[in-house]
Amino acid sequence: MKTFFQGKGSSAGYARDRMKLLLISERIDCSPQMMKMLRKDIIHSIKKYVTVDEEHVILQISQEPPVLYATIPVLKKKDR
Repeated sequence: MKTFFQGKGSSAGYARDRMKLLLISERIDCSPQMMKMLRKDIIHSIKKYVTVDEEHVILQISQEPPVLYATIPVLKKKDR
């Protein structure tokens, strides 16, 4: 399992991760732009109910089988 959109890292590591993401996204027919939109939509949906630490949201994709995992740090429940 590989972590993407996590934030800081070396240039070589970032380039390697981007290439892996491109290969996986091509295999599951999901472009990097679509992954970014998915990340934004997931955060937007969850923010209706809880406050999240957006900078530390992590999306993970496994290759076999292709599965998307999300780690979303929740800071607190929103009062409704």
